[in-house]
Amino acid sequence: MIQLMIGRKLDLSRREQAAGSLGEVALQVEGLSCGDLYQDVSFEVREGEVLGFYGLVGAGRTEIAETLFGLRRPTAGTIRLGAEELNHIASPATAIAHGISLVPESRKEQGLVLGMNCRDNMTLPQVGDLTSGPFVSDGAEIAIFDQYRDTLQIKTPSWRQAVGNLSGGNQQKIVIGKWLAMRPRILIVDEPTRGIDVGSKAEIHNLIRKLAGQGYAVIVISSEMPEVLHVSDRIVAMYHGRVMRTFTADEVTEDSLVAAISGIDQGRAA
Repeated sequence: MIQLMIGRKLDLSRREQAAGSLGEVALQVEGLSCGDLYQDVSFEVREGEVLGFYGLVGAGRTEIAETLFGLRRPTAGTIRLGAEELNHIASPATAIAHGISLVPESRKEQGLVLGMNCRDNMTLPQVGDLTSGPFVSDGAEIAIFDQYRDTLQIKTPSWRQAVGNLSGGNQQKIVIGKWLAMRPRILIVDEPTRGIDVGSKAEIHNLIRKLAGQGYAVIVISSEMPEVLHVSDRIVAMYHGRVMRTFTADEVTEDSLVAAISGIDQGRAA
C-alpha cells in the first residue's frame, strides 16, 4: 500500500556502519546536567556517525540539544569539541563558531519564517557575512540557495517562493540546508520527519545517512522508534533525564529499547 502511495518501495531496514569508516571523536559529553531536566549525561559522537536519542516525552532529549546549541546553561559536566574542553557553550553564536548546528523540533515555529522566500530563509543565519558594501549580496545568497537546492533536491518553483507554500518535506530540507550552509562539524536534528508525508520521510532518512557518509557527526532526536532504528549507528535510550543504555545498531531490539526508555532495564552499555 505504501509503495502505491509514494510510487516506490519504502526502505525501513537497518543501516550497517561500514567497518573503519568512522572518523575522530567530534563531540564528547561527560557528566552533563541541567537542573531537573537531565542529570549525569555522557556520550560521544564521531565523524561519519549517526547517534540517535530515543525516549518518552520529558526524557530530556531536546533539552540536551538546546544545551549543546547554547540555549541552556548546564549545572554540571563538560563538553569537549575535538581537543577543546568547555564547561558550557555560552550562546548559539558560540555553538555555530565551534561547528555545531541545530535543526529544531518545530520547523514552523523555530526553524522558518513562513512568509519569507526560500533564499532568505536559507541564508538568514549568515546574512551578516554576505554583504556587498552596505547591502546584502543577492548573488551570494542565490548561489548558496542553488547549491543546497540541488544537493538536497528541494522542490520549489524558484527561490522567490514563500516557504509557507512548500510541502512539509521541502520545508524541512530548507531548514537543514540553512544549517548545512554554516558548514558545521556536528549537525543536531530534532524530530527530523515530524508532520511530513511518508515519502518525504524516506528522503530525509536517506539524506541523514548521506550526510554521515560525507563525514558529518549527526545527532538525531526522534520519538519514532522505526526512524531511530533505521538511521542510527548507535542509540542513546533515555528515561526521566538519565541515560539508561547506549545500544549499537547490531545489539538493539525493539523490546530492549522499550525496556530502557521505560526504566525497566537499569543497565548501561558503552
